[in-house]
Amino acid sequence: MATILGFTILKPAHILFVNLITDSLPALSLGMEKAEADIMKRRPRDPKEGIFSGGVGFNVFYQGLMSTLLTLAAFFIGERIENGVWRIGESVEGMTMAFLTLSMSQIFHSYNMRSQYGSILGIKNQNYYLIGSMLLSLALTAAVIYVPFLREVFGFAQISLGEYFIAMALAVMVIPIVEVVKLFQRRKRSRQSK
Repeated sequence: MATILGFTILKPAHILFVNLITDSLPALSLGMEKAEADIMKRRPRDPKEGIFSGGVGFNVFYQGLMSTLLTLAAFFIGERIENGVWRIGESVEGMTMAFLTLSMSQIFHSYNMRSQYGSILGIKNQNYYLIGSMLLSLALTAAVIYVPFLREVFGFAQISLGEYFIAMALAVMVIPIVEVVKLFQRRKRSRQSK
């Protein structure tokens, strides 16, 4: 999206970091998740259906769009704080906030992935592997922003505490957004099963 609009929001090293650190640890942790209680009551998937059937394609689309918009919002807010104007341009603070929002939104989104349609508020058991991977990812992400030599390697700015909390607040938004969509999906599935 940023490329289409004509500016750089993240560098290749930033995207690699997000993929290696914030995606791998939660993915492994989700593999340790206990099966949902009603899994044996569900009808099996039709083997002729595609991988994006059953609402998966819609989920991929809207969740990707959600991450894009939150990351762009973080960039523009950071750019506004750094330059004092709303514009499309180069901003180190915007890039740093966008990186933080994207990487941490992936961590928070891993909680959403504990159940495809069920609310995370209804999950009784805790996945301590996921909690541990979240804390480790949070520490590693903070390190590349606040440890001077790492910050220099990644080309980030040392953002203020206020900017950090704005970026984190945007990242956390993935949880309530997905919870609302899941609520509508559950209602739709409930009507279809009657």
